[in-house]
Amino acid sequence: MQKSIDSECRNYSFKEIEDDPRLKRTTKEFFITFFTYVIYAGLMIANLFTLGLHSADYPKVLGFPLWIFILICLLLGMVATIELICTFVYKDMDLNSSGSTKEEN
Repeated sequence: MQKSIDSECRNYSFKEIEDDPRLKRTTKEFFITFFTYVIYAGLMIANLFTLGLHSADYPKVLGFPLWIFILICLLLGMVATIELICTFVYKDMDLNSSGSTKEEN
């Protein structure tokens, strides 16, 4: 027998709360997004601290110093990565609870 949780009362156990599969999915999407941005920031910082220190000595690529050209390539790669994540990782979910249906009068 399943007990109903009163939303106004705080007197319930966490074990009484049902697992929501949407929460697992959104948590997975959050970590994928977070680590994508951490990797991007790490690559940008590594590029700036390795190639950006003495940029006058580095060759020019398409008229840009090498470190700026790499930053542009990283930016374009990040845009493509975000597009792939939005297309293949994120899923549309119904925000309404699957157990309750409300009829409007």
